[in-house]
Amino acid sequence: GTENVVRACCVLNIPYVVYTSSIAAVGPNTSCEPMFRGNEDTEYGGEVELPYGRTKAMAEKIVLEANGKKLSNGGSLTTCILRANTVYGEGAAFLQDLYWAARARKGVLNYLEPEDTERNHTYVGNVAWMHVLAARNLQLKPGLLAGQVYYCYDDTPSRKGFLVRHQLLATADPSLRLGSHIPYWKMWLMIQLHRIIRVILLPFWETQPFLNLPLLNTIVTTFSYETDKASRHFGYKPLFTWNES
Repeated sequence: GTENVVRACCVLNIPYVVYTSSIAAVGPNTSCEPMFRGNEDTEYGGEVELPYGRTKAMAEKIVLEANGKKLSNGGSLTTCILRANTVYGEGAAFLQDLYWAARARKGVLNYLEPEDTERNHTYVGNVAWMHVLAARNLQLKPGLLAGQVYYCYDDTPSRKGFLVRHQLLATADPSLRLGSHIPYWKMWLMIQLHRIIRVILLPFWETQPFLNLPLLNTIVTTFSYETDKASRHFGYKPLFTWNES
């Protein structure tokens, strides 16, 4: 799909591309090494494990290699990349699922991440605003933004993910309470048992996995960043404060 977009831009002489990527394009990797408040220049090796992250990494490579590519009218293509992390906002499906799961447990919101994890959340309106500013300044200052990668950020606290989610949901429904930590070994065992049951039932019924090991490892691994690159390069400031979000 990304290759087709680049090809279409070259044929139709569309000179600017702002590609929406994800922090999943970077990691966590197969060894699940943490990244604690890195930035766009942080070296992070290893192989990305989740299929979503692998496809995003491949797409990023295509977009960066397309920077400077010749258009059919003799001009050139100018590209940059925005990496979002967990995007929340009105109608966010993952928050709705968490809410109804908590309501089913009498308002208790259990969590899987260990106490020492940290990851970023970003309000959807601020992610959208960053795209608008990047698209505008990619045309005004192509020499600065061309071929660059930016993490999406705002003033949503960089802290344990379950605390951010609890605060968001408890603001909407104060009856929700933070429950207990679900041990890693318990989820690992459930995944393995589900895989066995799935193999047994496969001739009769194709069940869908509720979780897999790469995703579990992603959830329990600290992967956060701290940056002001978008502010420095194109004057980005969050349009919505944390309280408004």
